[in-house]
Amino acid sequence: MKNSAFITGQVPITKEEVRAISLNKLELKNKKSFLDIGAGTGTVGIEAAHTYHQLTVWAVEQNPKAIEVIKKNVDKFKLSNYNLIEGTAPMPFRGTVDAIFVGGSSGKLEEIMKWSYELLTPGGHLVTNFLLIENFYEALGILKQIGFKNVEATLLSVCKLEKLGQGEYFKPFNPIYILSGQKEEGCYE
Repeated sequence: MKNSAFITGQVPITKEEVRAISLNKLELKNKKSFLDIGAGTGTVGIEAAHTYHQLTVWAVEQNPKAIEVIKKNVDKFKLSNYNLIEGTAPMPFRGTVDAIFVGGSSGKLEEIMKWSYELLTPGGHLVTNFLLIENFYEALGILKQIGFKNVEATLLSVCKLEKLGQGEYFKPFNPIYILSGQKEEGCYE
């Protein structure tokens, strides 16, 4: 989905190219449940809910301005399979999920990664994005320590053609580190 399809307000948005790769790595096509932690504007979970009608999406967000934007987008897209949880992860959560996206951690990265591993079904996928390389390296170490398998890291650098005076140039966006992993099949905790 194009960024322009979403209501954004003053809350940062996950760019469409980053969303496309992140959603692809989550492998949601045959999954039934998805958790979006630190949802921000909700674009990752909202696009997932809009694209995969069989998917039940839960989104955790604590920022009141972001919550307001999420609610507007859920109404705009008339989503009945999207559930907003106002609060901070980790938190009590009933059941398990097939996929998790971590968009924000509010300084609780290790706790959220461990909580996510516990919530994932065997074979479930986790994807997280980072702007800062220090956070990326911290998460990479945590994923390996916890026991995630098939850990992959991607550095995505996007530039978009924009006007500049009489001409055009490619305006660069901040590079994004995309980290993904999978809970081992047959792993029951």
